[in-house]
Amino acid sequence: MRTAHATFSMSLVGETDVNLLVLPAEAYASDDQISVSVDGAPLEWQIAPAAHDTRQLLFTAPAGRLDVDVRTSLEGLTRPLDDGDPARYLEDSRYVEASALRGFVDERFGRVAGFDAIAAMRQWIARGFTYSPALSGIDDTAVTSLEKSGGMCRDYAHVMIGLARAAGIPARYVGVYAPGLQPPDFHAVAEVHLDGEWWVVDATGLAPRQSLIRIATGADALETAWATTMRSPVVLQSVMVRASDDALEEGAVDDVGARVRIA
Repeated sequence: MRTAHATFSMSLVGETDVNLLVLPAEAYASDDQISVSVDGAPLEWQIAPAAHDTRQLLFTAPAGRLDVDVRTSLEGLTRPLDDGDPARYLEDSRYVEASALRGFVDERFGRVAGFDAIAAMRQWIARGFTYSPALSGIDDTAVTSLEKSGGMCRDYAHVMIGLARAAGIPARYVGVYAPGLQPPDFHAVAEVHLDGEWWVVDATGLAPRQSLIRIATGADALETAWATTMRSPVVLQSVMVRASDDALEEGAVDDVGARVRIA
C-alpha cells in the first residue's frame, strides 16, 4: 500500500480558475479524499481527464483564502498506462530545446547508444550538477540549466530529457509523489523509451524509483505543473507534501543501475 497527501493554501485576490495536477494517474486503483474550500466554505470541484491518464482537479474559486487537502491510497496499476505515440517526445518543447543540444550530445555521448547512452547521460548529470534552489529559475530551460550545471529536480529532468531526445531517444517529463524523498515534496523525473517500454531516469538520485507514484506526464514542466491558475493573481501561502510506501525500507536509496518502470 502506498499513500500520498498534499495540502496547501493560496490567497486569491479575485475569482480564479484553478487546475491542479495532484491526483495519482487514472490507471491506479486509488481511494481519494478531496477537500476544497475558500474561507472555510466548501467549494465544488470536478475531475477531468488529460493525456497519459493524468487527472485534472478543476474548480473556480472566489477571492479569499483557498485551502486544498488531497489524500489518496493506492495499491498499484489496474491496467497499462495510456502511452500515446513516443515519436512526440523527440521534438523540441517549451523547456527542452533538444535540437540545440545535438552537437553537444554527438561529441560527448556519440560513442554509446541505447541504455548505455542513457546511463552515461545520467551519470554525467549526477556528477557534474549541483542540486540547489538558488540555481533554478522559473523560466530556465534544459540549455539554461546545462549552462548553470545545477538546479532542482525539474531542471535535472529537463536536461536528461534534452540529452536523450538529442540522441534520438524519446523522452518525457513525469511529475510524481516520491516516497523516501527528503525533504518531502512533489518530485520530477524523466522517462525514456527503449525496447518498447518507458523507463524512469532520475539523475538527482534523491528517491527510490521503485516507489514513485505517477501524477502527470508530458513533454516538460509546462504540461505537468502541479498548479495552474487563470484570471487573477494568487499567492501561495503554504504547501505540504508527503508520500509513503509500506514496502520501502527506511533509509532506502535508489539503485541507479537498475532498469525501472513507474508502477
